[in-house]
Amino acid sequence: MKTTDRKSIARKAVADALRMRKRVGNSLDESICVYDLAQKLGVEVRFLDIPSMEGMYCNSGKPHIILSSLRPPGRRAFTCAHELGHHSRGDGMQVDELVEQWGHSRRFDPKEFAADCFAGALLMPKMAVEKAFALRKWPIKECTPDQIYVISNYFGVGYTTLIHHLSIALSLLSRTHADRLLKVKPRQAQALALGWETSDTVCVVDGHWTGRPIDVEVGDLVFVHGQPALEGVCVRHVEDRKEGRLIRACQPGLGKLEDGSGWSAFVRVSRSGFIGRSTFRHLEEVDNDDY
Repeated sequence: MKTTDRKSIARKAVADALRMRKRVGNSLDESICVYDLAQKLGVEVRFLDIPSMEGMYCNSGKPHIILSSLRPPGRRAFTCAHELGHHSRGDGMQVDELVEQWGHSRRFDPKEFAADCFAGALLMPKMAVEKAFALRKWPIKECTPDQIYVISNYFGVGYTTLIHHLSIALSLLSRTHADRLLKVKPRQAQALALGWETSDTVCVVDGHWTGRPIDVEVGDLVFVHGQPALEGVCVRHVEDRKEGRLIRACQPGLGKLEDGSGWSAFVRVSRSGFIGRSTFRHLEEVDNDDY
């Protein structure tokens, strides 16, 4: 396919994604939870423990999306946005098997390419990305691994996904700098963002986190800059460090973080590897009959 044709597909997919955001009342300059967006659209999202599949879109009567609960959280979010791309296009049933994202393991497919472009724009619009870096006074062209890690946490995507999106989709990052960033593993980037190493998954949150709740799974850690007060039994205080407070997600539920400056954010904790309807993932008790 000609480069001009690919560009045309990408432009339409991006426009469709931004229109979808506007349709449900989501700002173009903040992060979103893709599962909340799907719910607003009337698209049911379910998680199943299917090892060979990334996701599936089906519109037989009521549109719904099936996601593999075995994928990392950032990848699940991107896959959900990808399936919403199929929904936006009016595609029929689509089954996306396990492939290496951003790789070359599958032949070019215009529908899949469009869905990937749609997903990137839906989760990481250019306006939102530029704002996220600008608020923190981090120049995108010179961004460091720890900065990429913090921003990827904010958008709910993987470390490498954000790098590729900045370089390939948004052209905000040179290929050379992107390659340098990709040489740093996500766990190394996390350690740089924290200032210490840990085998736990840690979501790094600062005072510029707005637009959506902090979504984590049981067992995850949240490192919040400052010393916010905790509300709710789903999170507990672990320890205080020089730059902030370390919090453990200990059970499914809804909590809240709030500091004295006026900043606050809800925390939603779901089961690790949750299976069922996405709307139930934060509930303390789930009725299997509703799956």
